[in-house]
Amino acid sequence: MSVDGTATWNGQPIQKGYIELQPVGEGHFASAEIVDGKFTLQTTPGKRLVKVTAEKKIGETAPTDRIPESQPIMFQFVPPRFNSESTLEMEISASNPNLDVSLEGDELQPKSGLSAEDRKRMNLQGGGRP
Repeated sequence: MSVDGTATWNGQPIQKGYIELQPVGEGHFASAEIVDGKFTLQTTPGKRLVKVTAEKKIGETAPTDRIPESQPIMFQFVPPRFNSESTLEMEISASNPNLDVSLEGDELQPKSGLSAEDRKRMNLQGGGRP
């Protein structure tokens, strides 16, 4: 069955993200991209463990000879309790194929500065500065 849903973070639509519905007991795994707070996926009725990730733009890369166009730098800001450590369960019903996921909490914040591993990866990818 087709399920239409909305996903919000602190009352605001999640602009860009991903939702996964994992079966609790019987059922099928389902996932979908979240765009402007909305998603549609195919699944079966039943209880699901809900996991959500969401990204926001925190900057742009500087153009390089290798990649002449600036690229967005995205950051996943939803805390682990709503994705890798989620315990959020919701019921999917055939009589009401809508799912509203309203998440609230403190956003993860990007680390300031680059770690040694980040600098190494950036240099390998051609984005390091002389």
